Amino acid sequence: MPEKAPAPQREKAPAKKRGRKKKDEPANLPATVKAAPLRPHKLKFSDRDPAIELEISEIAGHLTFTQSTVTAWYYLPEVRWAFRPDAEREALLSAISEQYAGLAGFRLHLRRTNRPFPADEWARTVDSFTAKPLPDVTGATSWSDHLVAAQRHLLSVNHAEGQTYLGVTFARRSLGDTFSERILRMFGKGTSDGERRKLGRTVEQFDEVLNAFGMRGRRVTPQELEWLLFRSVALCMAPPGPLSPVSNGHWERGDLLALTEQVERYRTPYGSTVKLVNRMTGEERHVAVLSVGRMEPLEIPEKHEPWMHFHERLPWPMELSSRIDILGSNSSFKNLEHRLRMIRSQQLDYAEHGIDAPPELERLAKRALVIGDEMTTGLPVESARAHGWHRIAVGGRTREECLERARRLIQLYSRELRISLQHPKNQDQLAREFIPGEPIANTGYVRRMPVKLLAAALPQAASTVGDRRGDLIGRTAGTCRRPVFLDLHFPMEVRERSGLGVFVAEPGGGKSTLMGALGYLNARRGVQVTLLDPSGPLARLCQMPELRPYSRVLNLTGSEQGTLAPYSLIPTPVRTEFATGPSGDREYEIAVSNARAERRMLVQDICSMLVPPQVAKEASTATLLRHAVRQVPAEETSTLDDVVATLQGLDDDEGKELANLLLDTAEMPLALLFFGRPPEHLLGADSALTVITMAGLRLPDLKIEREYWSAEESLALPMLHTAHRLAVRRCYGGSMSSRKMVGLDEAHFMEGWRSGRSFLVRLARDSRKWNLAALVASQNPRDILGLDVQNLVSTVFVGRIAEDQEIASEALRLLRVPVHDGYEATLASLSQADATSQSRLGFREFVMRDVDGRVQKVRVDVSYVDGLLDHLDTTPAAAKALPTAIPSLSDLEV
Repeated sequence: MPEKAPAPQREKAPAKKRGRKKKDEPANLPATVKAAPLRPHKLKFSDRDPAIELEISEIAGHLTFTQSTVTAWYYLPEVRWAFRPDAEREALLSAISEQYAGLAGFRLHLRRTNRPFPADEWARTVDSFTAKPLPDVTGATSWSDHLVAAQRHLLSVNHAEGQTYLGVTFARRSLGDTFSERILRMFGKGTSDGERRKLGRTVEQFDEVLNAFGMRGRRVTPQELEWLLFRSVALCMAPPGPLSPVSNGHWERGDLLALTEQVERYRTPYGSTVKLVNRMTGEERHVAVLSVGRMEPLEIPEKHEPWMHFHERLPWPMELSSRIDILGSNSSFKNLEHRLRMIRSQQLDYAEHGIDAPPELERLAKRALVIGDEMTTGLPVESARAHGWHRIAVGGRTREECLERARRLIQLYSRELRISLQHPKNQDQLAREFIPGEPIANTGYVRRMPVKLLAAALPQAASTVGDRRGDLIGRTAGTCRRPVFLDLHFPMEVRERSGLGVFVAEPGGGKSTLMGALGYLNARRGVQVTLLDPSGPLARLCQMPELRPYSRVLNLTGSEQGTLAPYSLIPTPVRTEFATGPSGDREYEIAVSNARAERRMLVQDICSMLVPPQVAKEASTATLLRHAVRQVPAEETSTLDDVVATLQGLDDDEGKELANLLLDTAEMPLALLFFGRPPEHLLGADSALTVITMAGLRLPDLKIEREYWSAEESLALPMLHTAHRLAVRRCYGGSMSSRKMVGLDEAHFMEGWRSGRSFLVRLARDSRKWNLAALVASQNPRDILGLDVQNLVSTVFVGRIAEDQEIASEALRLLRVPVHDGYEATLASLSQADATSQSRLGFREFVMRDVDGRVQKVRVDVSYVDGLLDHLDTTPAAAKALPTAIPSLSDLEV
C-alpha cells in the first residue's frame, strides 16, 4: 500500500519567527526593515452600482452620451420679432428653414426653459453705476431701501428669462464603441479617443450649419448644459442653488447622480399631473404635460405669432420640449407615396361597394400630388419635412392650480391660434421626455409639417428692450413679459450715440408723468435733473421727503426781470472743452461763431414773437430786426434793450415804430422777463432736481391763427421758447463728464421757428459730449419730424394715438417701424380702457424703441416707489374717489 504523501505545509512568514536572529543580523534594526513586505491579496467586494435614473451615461463638453446615441447641444440666442418688417421676418424664417433642411436624417431635441431674473445682480449693477446717490433723509426711503423695494417688486412679478437649446442626435454608436466604453469605464475612463475624433469631425459640420444667419447657434457651455439638465429633471421647480464648481464639462456615470438625487417623483398611471418634491427644501410642484394636437394652417408672419412662443403671454413660466425627425427629400417622398396609395386604396374600396367616396379623399389626393411636385422640382428646403412631438409643461403649487393653468393655456391656443392642446395619459413618461437622452413616451400626436412651418414656431423669439443697468420702469406687454430697465446715459457712455429721447402721445397718454418718474429715478442716483413742465404738476416731485432738501421750483410767472433774457440763454464755449493744438483752436473758434449766430437767430425770433403778428409778417420787419441784431454784439452780456436802442437810432421811421412796439410789449409784467440782465445765480448747480414751471399761464392753441390769440397767449409762445433754453442752460454749468438730465414738455411749440430746430440739433449733438440725457415730449410726432432731427434720436416712447391714422403713421416713422402693415392699430389699442367699466385705468402703455433699435410694447410700472404715483397723479379731485382698476400699476396722467 503506497504511503500517503505528507500534507504540504505553508511557509511561515519571517515576521512570525520570534526570538530568532541570524548571526550577522544586527540586533538594533527597526522592525520595518526586519519585516518582509506583505503580499497583496485580490479582494472582491459586492459594491452596488449607482442607481442612475437617466439614460445619459456620460457628458463631455457639449456632448451627451447614451448607450446607443450621441447628442450635440447648442444654445440658440433670442432673435427680435416684434415690429419688424415682414420682409425681414420672412428672410429670417427662410434661413432657419434651410438650416433645418441641412439637418435631414437626424433627430432634434428642441428645449425651451427659463431662468429667473437675477434681481440681486441687477441691483448690484445699478449701485455700481451710481457713484454718488442722494444722501439719505431721516424718515424717508433710503437709497438701499429703494433698491430693495425694486428687487422685491421684480421677484413678486415673477419675471423669467427664456433660454432655447437645440440638441442634434447625430450618431448611432456601434457595438464596438459601446463595448470600448464599458471596458474603459472599468479603468475610470469614458469614451475612447478614437470615437471622440470621429465625432469631432461631424460636430464641426453642424457648427457650420447652425452658426449661420438664422439660428446663430453656438455650442453650450458646461454650465449651460448643467442648468438645462437640472431644469429638465426638476420641471417648473425653483432653480437649483450654485452649480458645480468644476467647469471642465466632464461627467462620469457615477457623477450623474447629482442631477437627480434631490428630486423625488410621485406618479400614478392614470394621474393628470406628476408630483415633484425636492427632498432638500421640501418644495412641491405639480406638473401637467400638454401635447400639441391638430393644427389649422397658420399665416406667419402676416397674421399669427410664432406658435411655440405664444405660451409666454401667460404670466407664469413654462417649459417646452420638441422631439423632431427631419426627413430629407427621399424619405419624405417615400412617405408621401405611401399615403397617396392609402388614399387611392380607400377610394377603390368605396367604388367597389358602390358608395360615393368622401370628397375630402380627393382633396387629400390632389394636395399630395401638389406636394410631391414641389418635392421633385423644388429646392431641398421645399422637400424636407419634419415629424415632431411637441410638449408643453405647466406647473403649479397645487394640483388644482396646475390644472387651472393648463386649462387657460388650452383656451389661449384654441382661441388665438386654432391649435388643439391635448392632456394625455402617462404623465410621468411625458415629463421624462424633457430630460436630454430620454426616449419618447409614445408616438401619438405626431405632427407632420414642412420645415418652413417648423421654423415659424420660433421659440427663441425675443421680447426684450432697454438695458440691464438702468432703473426699473415696467415690463414688456407683447407676446411675453420681461422687465424693462432704462439707463438714459447708456447711449452716450456705451453706444457713443446721441442722448436725445422723444415722448409722443395724445393728451392723457402718460408722457408727462413718465418723464417725471424718470426725473425722480435719476435724481435719486445723483444725476443733475432739470424738468420743464409748463402746466406745473411735476413741481410736486420736490415735495417728496427724499427729494425735498435737494430740490427747487422756479415759477417763471413770478420770476425777476431778465430771467429769460435771450442773449444769456446760449452759453459761450470754453477753450478747455476742446483739444489742444491748432486743430483745437480752430474748432473752438468755429464753436464761438456758431454760438453767436445762434444768439442772433434766437433774438430775431423772440422779437418777431413780441410784436403783433400783422407786423411780424411784413418783409421790412425781418430786414430791420436783422440789421439791428447785427449791430449789437452777440455776446451773453447783451440784452434786448440794446436791440431796441439800435432800432430807435435808425433814420428809418419803420425802425422807430418797431422799437416802440417792443417797448409797448415790455410794459406787460410777463414781458419784463425778456428785457434786462438775468439775476445772479438764477440756476445753481447745487440742486439735484430743478423744476421750471409757468403755473397759471394759458398756452395758445396752435391750430388758431396768432391774430386771434390773447395778449397772455401771445407772450406764452416766446416764454416757452426761452424756457426750453433756460432748462438746458443749467446743464452747461457743471463738468462735461458728470451725468445730467433735462426733460422738456410742450416741445411742439418749437416747430415752425428757425431757432427751434437749431436748438434741438444743438441739444442732440451736445448731449454725447456733455453726457446729457435730453427728453423731449410732444403731442404730435410731426413736431419732431418737422424739425428734421429724427436721425439724432436714440430713444422713443410712443403712447396711444387713436384719433388720426396719418398721425399714427408719422409715429411709426419716428419708431422706424413699417407703416401700413397693421401697426397703426397697435398704437390705437395702447392704454385702452373698457368702455363698460366705470373704474379708472390704472396703467399706461407705450411702444418703446431703444438705442439698439429694438422695438417693444411696454407697460409702465413704477409702483414700487412709495408715494411717487401720488405725487405724479394729475387726475381731477372728483375722479379720485372712483376705484382704481389695477392699484398696483402706474396711475399715469389721466
